[in-house]
Amino acid sequence: MELERIQQVLRDEGLDGWLFYDFRRSNPIAFQVLGLAAKEMYTRRWFYFVPAQGRPHALISAVEAHVLRSLPGERHVYQTWQQMQETLRSLLRPGMRVAMEYSPLNAIPYISRVDAGTVELVRATGAEVVSSANISQYFVAQLSDEQVESHREAGRRLIAAKDTLFAQLGEDLRAGRPLDEYSVQQRFLALIEQAGLEAEEPPIVAVNEHSGNPHFAPSKENPTPIRRGDFILFDFWAHLPGEEAIFADYTWVAFAGTREEIPARHKAVFDVVRQARDAAIAFIRERLAAGERVEGRAVDDVARGVINNAGYGNYFVHRTGHSIGTAEHGNGANLDNFETRDERVLLPNTCNSVEPGIYLPEFGVRSEVDMLIHERDAEVTGTPMQEEIVALL
Repeated sequence: MELERIQQVLRDEGLDGWLFYDFRRSNPIAFQVLGLAAKEMYTRRWFYFVPAQGRPHALISAVEAHVLRSLPGERHVYQTWQQMQETLRSLLRPGMRVAMEYSPLNAIPYISRVDAGTVELVRATGAEVVSSANISQYFVAQLSDEQVESHREAGRRLIAAKDTLFAQLGEDLRAGRPLDEYSVQQRFLALIEQAGLEAEEPPIVAVNEHSGNPHFAPSKENPTPIRRGDFILFDFWAHLPGEEAIFADYTWVAFAGTREEIPARHKAVFDVVRQARDAAIAFIRERLAAGERVEGRAVDDVARGVINNAGYGNYFVHRTGHSIGTAEHGNGANLDNFETRDERVLLPNTCNSVEPGIYLPEFGVRSEVDMLIHERDAEVTGTPMQEEIVALL
């Protein structure tokens, strides 16, 4: 737990404190920010209040009076619910602005970890409950220099594995060897693992109409053949070994034929997706260079605007991008004003995917890169970015 840093962030944001609450591990953000041991038993309600200045306070049940011992501050043990509420009232003053893992109107579900009743309980003390959405990012989304480099290296290895796979598929097609989604998926997974990377789930390999399903999974029991003239989407992600290593996550599309054989409509749809991707990247970089805050929802609006203007708005069915950390989908700001209204700011030393897509009944296109956010710029990883559909022959 970084007490001094937490209190500095609270003061910078004009908050009086951060009130952490958990019941039976309902709040993973609290565990991550406070650095709590995952192996301990937590079956009763506990609170941990960090004021902007002064000593923290732990409010814990007599049944589990041992919990939170790793944290600094004063300990208050309650036996009854009345004692719990009375102590809570003594810690919070009317008019205090207190951060909790709460999102107004559930706008950002990733941050909505405190139930409505507990929010009501805190408000009954006279304190104002505000969302910890932005301040929590400093502790759950910002990466160390070592983690940033782990992401870059994972990206380099993933792209190299993709290049090897594409070369092999070209050889198979020229030789007339049979291919199918599932066997290609398993081959891709083996290449990723041979590169020294770890992936908890296999990559997506989706042919023709299957590529129109953003989260399609190949079937081992009934694999779909891949033949010359087919369009294929590859979505792949992995990280270096180690609990603190950061994921890389990319999507490319290819055609089982020559460049001249790629259908004009596929090219046209890819161009729209590429333009949306590049517009989002340019927007982020321009705003950062100007020293301006960039909200996740604003980036989504930019990418979505390109696709809407091209007439494909109804076929862009997911957010533009997601936070990336030690989990493929992290708890930082997402590039989203579609599935959620994500007003969180893209902070330096965080990572996001940028992956607009158009999903038609007969085929779907997605182009995905990752971005490392810096103080005044952003860095694209997984380069070179895809500029046209890859012809495998």
